[in-house]
Amino acid sequence: MRAESQFGPELRRRRLERGLSLRDLAAAVPCSASYLSRVERGLRQPTSLVARLFDAAVSADGELIALAHESAPSGAAARDDPIRCVPATQLVQAFEATAAAGAAFATGRGRTAESARGMFDVLRQQGHAASPAALLPALAAQFGVLRAAAGSARGLARQQLLGVGAHYAEYAGWMVQEAGDGVGALALTDTAAALARAAGDDALAEYALLRRADIALYQRDGRLVVEWASRVVRGSPSPLVRGLAAQRMAQGWAVLGDASRCLSALELAIDAMAAADEVASGSGIVLGSGGGGRLMEIVRGWCYLDLGRPQDATIALEAGLSRMPAAARRARALYGVRLALSYAACGQLRRARDRGMIALDEARHVDSASVRQQLGLLAVMVRRWPGNVELNNFRMRIERELAVA
Repeated sequence: MRAESQFGPELRRRRLERGLSLRDLAAAVPCSASYLSRVERGLRQPTSLVARLFDAAVSADGELIALAHESAPSGAAARDDPIRCVPATQLVQAFEATAAAGAAFATGRGRTAESARGMFDVLRQQGHAASPAALLPALAAQFGVLRAAAGSARGLARQQLLGVGAHYAEYAGWMVQEAGDGVGALALTDTAAALARAAGDDALAEYALLRRADIALYQRDGRLVVEWASRVVRGSPSPLVRGLAAQRMAQGWAVLGDASRCLSALELAIDAMAAADEVASGSGIVLGSGGGGRLMEIVRGWCYLDLGRPQDATIALEAGLSRMPAAARRARALYGVRLALSYAACGQLRRARDRGMIALDEARHVDSASVRQQLGLLAVMVRRWPGNVELNNFRMRIERELAVA
């Protein structure tokens, strides 16, 4: 029997097994009883998120999620994934061309590494609230200077130049991902890992590998997320990197619908982050977003939504966002949309609209493929209430934002 014909009957079997009526389960999701009836009869295919809500409501432990994933039409993932929409060569070739031009400005090696490191901190701060197009040329020029200077350096000076260059390549990879080019992001991530290994920076090399799990997460490939994150958890010498990897591993298990392993990974992340706080020196270039353990509630809320627990997701995401700096527009947009999606998933429509409008205001400034992906999910979710005028107006604003991008 094909997966698309299995989902509905399996949902019905589990509903009856738990003694739930159509109205009972529809209220728990929430959705209309008529919609649920059509899903059970195979006349409607639920979206991935709605399938997760059904899975949690009947305690299917990820089995319904797996059936829904198998029943997705061929090519649907690529169409729904804005991270794959730009050919890698466009952004990576432009980055390389600018880097090559920047090489002409390489001067004294010590001053080059020191000034590039200071500039990196500035560019990271700008990245919280600026578009990738505004940052990538500056990142590429500095990277070119560092690469050229390292080519003629030796010993410790060369290691320092390569190490700072690795940070530039890793951050540029993230910006390329945010511009919508996942393949190009992987190319720059691999460059960062190679430079970090050459510089003897094992923590950064492992973090660059972890970025592969980040990219897989936005491509909704839970198994690949777990594979890369688990490798880093096992191999990284840095408790911070292990903590970040455990966070990503939890998100991967959540995509797969495995609540037990997800929650275990979250506990592992908490322990690793606590260890990282104990050894933090305050020196060196920060890895990741800089949030570290402060993002635990955000990650927990992200996982809860994928596990079909939107009410728990709203609590965790609200707590995480309340501690996020106002200047972190990119993060506030992404997690704000995720919060709005969580409210919509549990039927709190006014809160969904209000939180979504705030996130849309943040999103206008940052041009983020990750945010657009979540906005697309939110637009699909709010279509379930066509009779709600305020929600329809909100949906149209989302669609205008997506059309502009």
